[in-house]
Amino acid sequence: MGPHEFMDAVVKAPSDAPFRLLGVHPCANVNVAKYSACSKPGTMACSECRLVSYCSKECQKKHWNAHKNDCRNPMRSKNWKPVWTRENRLPSFVDGPESTGSYGDEISRARADRLSSGVCLWGNSPAIDIVNLSHNENDPKCDLNLAFPASGDLRHAVLTVNNLPENFLGDLKLVINDRAPHVTSRNLVVLLVLGMIQDEALAADIALHFWYSVFYPGEYTLRISAIITSALSSAIKDKGALNVPLGPRSSLSCTSLPNILPFLSHILGPSQNLEEFQTAYDSVRKAPEREDFRDRMYAGLRPSHRVAFQKYRRFGIVLPFGAINAHFNAANHSLFSFDAQWLQTDFADPLGGWETTDVVAAGKKHGTPAEDIYGCLYFYLTDQLRIFVRRLRTHRISIVLCDLDSTALSVAIRQGCLTRSGVPRSIRFNRIHVSNIFDFNYVGLSDVLRDWSGLLGDTKHSVLLGYFMNWPFLQPDGQISGACEGKMRDAMKRLDASGRYTHDVSTPHAAQVSIISMLSVLDTYYDNCKPFLNFLKKQRLDEVLRREKLRLRETHTIVPHRLQVPINARRDALPQFPDVDSWYYYNYVTCSSACERYVEFCRQ
Repeated sequence: MGPHEFMDAVVKAPSDAPFRLLGVHPCANVNVAKYSACSKPGTMACSECRLVSYCSKECQKKHWNAHKNDCRNPMRSKNWKPVWTRENRLPSFVDGPESTGSYGDEISRARADRLSSGVCLWGNSPAIDIVNLSHNENDPKCDLNLAFPASGDLRHAVLTVNNLPENFLGDLKLVINDRAPHVTSRNLVVLLVLGMIQDEALAADIALHFWYSVFYPGEYTLRISAIITSALSSAIKDKGALNVPLGPRSSLSCTSLPNILPFLSHILGPSQNLEEFQTAYDSVRKAPEREDFRDRMYAGLRPSHRVAFQKYRRFGIVLPFGAINAHFNAANHSLFSFDAQWLQTDFADPLGGWETTDVVAAGKKHGTPAEDIYGCLYFYLTDQLRIFVRRLRTHRISIVLCDLDSTALSVAIRQGCLTRSGVPRSIRFNRIHVSNIFDFNYVGLSDVLRDWSGLLGDTKHSVLLGYFMNWPFLQPDGQISGACEGKMRDAMKRLDASGRYTHDVSTPHAAQVSIISMLSVLDTYYDNCKPFLNFLKKQRLDEVLRREKLRLRETHTIVPHRLQVPINARRDALPQFPDVDSWYYYNYVTCSSACERYVEFCRQ
């Protein structure tokens, strides 16, 4: 057997690992010293913490000595207080009397803080289905061309493909671009894993942990290496062009192979001392100067969620809380720099890229309590990635990966530079999702519309969409801390009427922090529609729209104006929460600022 045949065999081989791929919530009776775990489903949640489940009272009793440290973790105590309260001082994120602790203050401070800056590999806004076929074309036979000029990771593409109806018969072309070769190289590996490994469950599990876990099983390193090597061998035969099948009906083309080769080599690199990676990870996640910021996050969480978040920050592995993880003994090089430094911020979290209510619902289907939030995420991602694998095999999907600047990509398409990859200069897109490069600190509104309006399709359903995240920096009343007293009073009345926020006035310091926390929640109840329209006016939107022959939609059909409002709601609609859980997830579990504004542009 030659080297190519060997690599191909490794890619296609079923898993022979001594651990199980999880389909249901596992019994938490794990003995790491003996490298053993109960193989039965966990059907009885611990009545105290609900972080773990057992198959029987017998397993629960056997595991109590190991579990009691988590169950009785001081962070689960009703008396737990953030460190600044325990030390009777102001928190470090309150700089003085002029600081409000608001979102804007935090972002400004973050820019100067090395621990709060880094490559964004997981996304910080929920994935959206950018087609929403039933409310737009409503034709399962239509062909769709979708562009992601600033994709970040693959979450929007995955959710969009998965939400297409089972009977979708059209050809689907996705142009996925991110100017950061580190991001593109990771996207390439995820797609290769999902398209080339024949075992659906194994493909989804490897992709999940490569995407989101800091460490994964050593066996996965061999699989990933074999996949990358196989793809590169194919590219060498094709004179440097990477064109590979993703199953019997789908294909992948990568136009940026020369730029991402160093990053692929980094992923393939020899395993270094595991402790070196753990130390680099801990130096950011556990930085003592960020303790107040961590406790501010924990302060808003429910007791068991504090422990779940703490464990994820400690180990960096997306798994059910009670699942065995001793075999996660290889570092995920793609999350570290070439010199083994953690690439992301100290607050990067996989939960930020998905709708938390959907995550919890998926966990429930697999028997996972909501308290085990990362266990819920594991099963949600497993479901999504398995569906995506099946879609690659049953639908006609053509994916083109690029790593250009978004402006350069639009020029390359119009000049026919991507024709060989299946993107002719005549192509017009049914959807163009530009993420938040509308923001002034990225490309900007005028330039994005200039670059991409000419590539938007002519149908009434063709949409260029994206969102503004940082616009309150240029529009002071874009968030509640800059609003007039009357608007502040209105928002506080709405918050009080909801009955979902309590003020801690036990000490002067607690009262001050409670006010700061209230300000962040208060933006949820603040109508920022008029400030946003004023902001767009200052950006000379009307002039840009006339120039590009576009129209700003008032009624959306793809994504709501704000998170947590119906898609077709009015511009001034406020976030809606059907229950206390949805309110809690939005305000405390996700990383939303409540200030994001989504826009849709279409032909005049």
